Amino acid sequence: MGIKLLAVLLACFKFFTRRSDDDSTSEPPPMSCPVRTPDGRPLPRLPYMKRREAPTTYHDALKLSVEGFKDMRSMLDWFFDVADFQPIARSLTTTEAETPPQTDEDNLKKKRALYQWELNDSFPPHLRTVPSAVSQPATSIFKFKRLYDSLQAVYPWLPDVDFFRSLAPSASNDMASLERRNKLLHYTTIGTMYTAENIGLREDWFTDAVFAQQQFIGVNPCTITAATPQWIQAFTKAATDQGNAAAAQLIAASTNSFYVQDYSNYRSAAGMGPTQTLTSDFGDTTGHQPRFGCASVVLFQLLPNGKLHPIAVVLDYKGSIDANISITVFNKRLSPTANWDQKNDWPWRYAKMCAQVSDWTRHELAVHLVHTHFVEEATIVAAQRSFPDSHIVFALLSPHWITTLSLNALAREVLVPSMVAPISYFKIPEIFAICNDAYHSFDFVGSYVPNDMKRRGFDVSQFDDPKGKFHNYAYGRDVAKMWDVLRKFVSSVLTAHYKGGDAEVAADKYVAGFCTEMQSSEGGGLSSFPTIKTLDDLVDVVTMCIHIAAPQHTAVNYLQQFYLTFVPNKPSALFAPLPKSLKELQGYKEQDILKALPLQSQVSWLMMAQVPYLLSAEVEPENNIITYAGEAASNRNPLIAQAGKVLQKDVATLGTTFRDISDQMDDQGTKYKVLDPVDLASAIII
Repeated sequence: MGIKLLAVLLACFKFFTRRSDDDSTSEPPPMSCPVRTPDGRPLPRLPYMKRREAPTTYHDALKLSVEGFKDMRSMLDWFFDVADFQPIARSLTTTEAETPPQTDEDNLKKKRALYQWELNDSFPPHLRTVPSAVSQPATSIFKFKRLYDSLQAVYPWLPDVDFFRSLAPSASNDMASLERRNKLLHYTTIGTMYTAENIGLREDWFTDAVFAQQQFIGVNPCTITAATPQWIQAFTKAATDQGNAAAAQLIAASTNSFYVQDYSNYRSAAGMGPTQTLTSDFGDTTGHQPRFGCASVVLFQLLPNGKLHPIAVVLDYKGSIDANISITVFNKRLSPTANWDQKNDWPWRYAKMCAQVSDWTRHELAVHLVHTHFVEEATIVAAQRSFPDSHIVFALLSPHWITTLSLNALAREVLVPSMVAPISYFKIPEIFAICNDAYHSFDFVGSYVPNDMKRRGFDVSQFDDPKGKFHNYAYGRDVAKMWDVLRKFVSSVLTAHYKGGDAEVAADKYVAGFCTEMQSSEGGGLSSFPTIKTLDDLVDVVTMCIHIAAPQHTAVNYLQQFYLTFVPNKPSALFAPLPKSLKELQGYKEQDILKALPLQSQVSWLMMAQVPYLLSAEVEPENNIITYAGEAASNRNPLIAQAGKVLQKDVATLGTTFRDISDQMDDQGTKYKVLDPVDLASAIII
């Protein structure tokens, strides 16, 4: 990719230096050797950016800004094409666009030629090349200004026409100044990552209660799991070894309910030794500083009244909780009602920040990128290669594929190497290893919502109790109800279609081919994908594919701006080495927290704050689940239309139900609205 970027830069340099300095409106000279796309087509010339006089009035400035952004949008489209980040979508020929295949087998033959697996690069199995008929350029996927500002953080040669780079803070003497600056930018900027609300506007953003609630309604609410006996024993031993009898007694009590966020497998997933330092300096040539990271383990107590409370944090698990190997710190507030100065408990705040750093990696690389984007892509490729367009399963799944393939291609070409790796504490080969581990260890059937909730220790039969143990787990309560609604819709369609029931499903060669395509090492390579034998099996698989694309991706994607833009809440890495002992940690002050933040690396700060904003654009009405239900209700297939009418009513009811669930949470400072049908995307569109 470096050669491609160099070619782009040279083309830009030659183009601009050949322009006449005396004539700001002259047309650019023709290129003697036009750049060609990967398939040999001549690429349009680099869009000409006119030199304009400095504005003298506000009206002129606004007009020139609009014109400048239009020029740059054209330039960005050109840039993505020539860098081969995403091939230009050529116009369909008459044959491609208008002539339908004569038979299902002809249709499949054509699609298998178009949708081919890529199995030989560093990422999990994916589509080799996005077919031109479905390819979309980056500027049609992302909001343009958000995309342009994000690229400014990556490519410093892009002109800073909107003062984007001034949004990064300079050195700060205290956390309070960062909080004040965050509020100032929120109230004074328009169209930036700070314009919308973020968690840093809360006066209590750093408290145990807000930290804990993020495990239930934050960007990653789907990995908190009931603590195993092994973790209970390990934390009890750590408390005993530290002479913390109160903590040891609390944890050992059999009547208590404990949960963990467990990031302890990072080193093994990345192919590293159990005690290797997690650090990376990738990106240091473009302004990023060396970064450090951790594989934390966090212990929470879930009280009968539904309050989740953090009890202990292993800063960086290195194969053992033994004090000589890993540092474990216990909360001085063993009860959520205990009176303690949380604001100035810097060692504990540092421990929680380590947990958030660990969760950033789990969320971005596994829960978000792999478990939604890449797993869904595998199902798309397998379905395209297995089902003719006339098949009922294809009819149910294909509306949920909008932009996903083009978006994922951009993620592999640009987002991961240029926007994630430079702010991660893992090196690029380790990032690839983590992605592959997350993909191949993904439990497809175990991730069906009812199975997943049970496996992680959440009893869905108690979810309807507005004062019960799980009433604060709004993500779990919402997504369980959405699963039931989607499964009801899918079941209605497939039951009506497969009148022969299980036997007819088992005899469907296309369904069998889909399973083989997903499981095969020459295809999706997902060993956990089931072999469909019954109608219920098929209903579950189709529901799961829709669940991944719609509610699950919505839940883990669209809250990023709120929780991540205020960098101190959830940085992607630490910018100072971790303490080497518990004694050293116990001496930490506010300045140690500040040293761990990217205050000396403005480009890192900008990227940490801007990329979540890029990915959190509002869901347009035409892409939400309400519109999808309406389109299903008017589908030409009468089976889908009949079920779609019921889906419309069910989705409308869910809107009210989800608002009630949000209102029932103890913490009303941050509502949980991301899965409201108005905001729930029907596909992975960004």
